[in-house]
Amino acid sequence: MNITITGNLGSGKTSVCRELEKSGFTVISAGDIFRQIASEKGMTVIELNEAAKKDRSIDDLLDSRSTQLGREMDHTVFDSRLAWNFVENSFKVFLLVDTQEAARRVFDGDSRSAEEYQNVQEAGIGLESRAKLEQERFRRLYGIDYYDAGNYDLIIESSCASPDQIAEEIIRNFEIYQKCPFTTKVELNLRCLYPSKSFQMPEKEAGAKPCMEEEEKQTLCADRCLSVVIKNGYNYLEENSSYAAASIASGRVFAEINEMRTGDAAQSFDSLPDEADICRMEQAGGFQYQTSPVKVPEKPDYTIDFSNIFGK
Repeated sequence: MNITITGNLGSGKTSVCRELEKSGFTVISAGDIFRQIASEKGMTVIELNEAAKKDRSIDDLLDSRSTQLGREMDHTVFDSRLAWNFVENSFKVFLLVDTQEAARRVFDGDSRSAEEYQNVQEAGIGLESRAKLEQERFRRLYGIDYYDAGNYDLIIESSCASPDQIAEEIIRNFEIYQKCPFTTKVELNLRCLYPSKSFQMPEKEAGAKPCMEEEEKQTLCADRCLSVVIKNGYNYLEENSSYAAASIASGRVFAEINEMRTGDAAQSFDSLPDEADICRMEQAGGFQYQTSPVKVPEKPDYTIDFSNIFGK
């Protein structure tokens, strides 16, 4: 079985794929396939790219080649925006990151994209615009909604996690999926989950910190599933904030989400934390949030639609 990996612009796909390659997977990117097709046609990549703007058959060839390789290969990672739609019988992974973090990565990076923007805010606007254009193009050409979370088997947040941590968690879920396929699983980063109002310092949390003899069995994902409310771009925990803090302190990185309220369903949530709540959560977990909802009341949300999984 193969893995197809895609995600938000700036989510770190390439870095994660490098880590998967270190773990023994063969990695094939859309660029690899494109270069192979260019070579077969006796063209440079630039020439083929210009031709593809006018000739839809080149995109069709790229897509069919992905399908063909998916049938021929095994234990292979396909690093491509749309491989999940063309590689049959694959474990479909979507790397999730909010626009603010993606913009910071793109602007701070050394790619050509960084040169297009004057600051992080401009990069964020550019990424949102590109995402909308991309979504419209995929709908027009293939009749698919790229940002429908229901398309994927695992949606994992890349914010506040290293590529090797993300790769490790992808492999863990891939091995589980091969034995017992599951419906779409969402794992958010614990350091991106905020407490509700009146957060109390955690007492001993059962299951959050493993016993010494069990330490080797510890995974990067918390033992309990959590529920969140996404409001003004922030993820709030209605309960289990103490458990989340204890999990962070014990070295956990991700938490599986089994309930999520967004949009209109989140408007009734008014238990927003104050600065003291935020500080207590940070102290309990031994970490620091990248952004404080007290200082920055609203930030860009994730560019993905969770409604087909959790409802509206």
